[in-house]
Amino acid sequence: MGIILVNILINCIILVKNNKGGVGKTYITLQLAAHKALIKNKKTLILTSDSQNDILKFAGIKVDDTSKFGLEDFIEGKSYKIKELRENLFFLHLQGYKIKNSFDEAFKRAIKLLKDEYDYIVIDGSPVMGLDNLFIEISDHIVIPTFLDNITTHSVLSMLKKVDLNKVKAVVPNRTGRTKLEKEYYDLLNKKLGVQGIYLSFPIPQISLISKLIDNETLLWESKSKKLDYIKGIFINIWKEIDNE
Repeated sequence: MGIILVNILINCIILVKNNKGGVGKTYITLQLAAHKALIKNKKTLILTSDSQNDILKFAGIKVDDTSKFGLEDFIEGKSYKIKELRENLFFLHLQGYKIKNSFDEAFKRAIKLLKDEYDYIVIDGSPVMGLDNLFIEISDHIVIPTFLDNITTHSVLSMLKKVDLNKVKAVVPNRTGRTKLEKEYYDLLNKKLGVQGIYLSFPIPQISLISKLIDNETLLWESKSKKLDYIKGIFINIWKEIDNE
């Protein structure tokens, strides 16, 4: 009997990034990570380069002080606290803009330790921090959220000129309607990304049901509403691209 090799990365790092703010990076990061943790029972860690640590708000976790025991202290070998957001889903917060260039090698060593401990690390990237350059370097894959508008679409196309295209696994249109203009930008992205072999997901629509989940601090995978199956399918297909299934 022959041996079947399955090309699936384990212990991999996924960076969710766009150079433009407000496109839903935090939401998409949390839902991607939660799928592996809650549905696939994989030990999953979320990191962030956003000092506001909005992942905590989306997950409904109250933390009064994020100025210590976070990523920076972990890098420096000090005491740190990894917060459990849900079963198998963890978060190490950012204390502030304290990552220095001199930390580069210590940062890489620290990330290797985390990578050895968790099945997946999903990073909520920020468009304004130098820390993101380190995250780009150590990530195995990149997922790019976008709006279907002129500024964000061209921001994505510009970003693709600056990163390793082999790392980019998916571009994800978020909070979309059904306008003719959005379809035109979707078609443009589809054409450009198709040439480069990058997956363009179906758009995540802007619907009140998602807003209610966010207001109720409920994860997509915790909802039993059949109306969300389409959106769950979008995230499942993104993971298929990442895992080469």
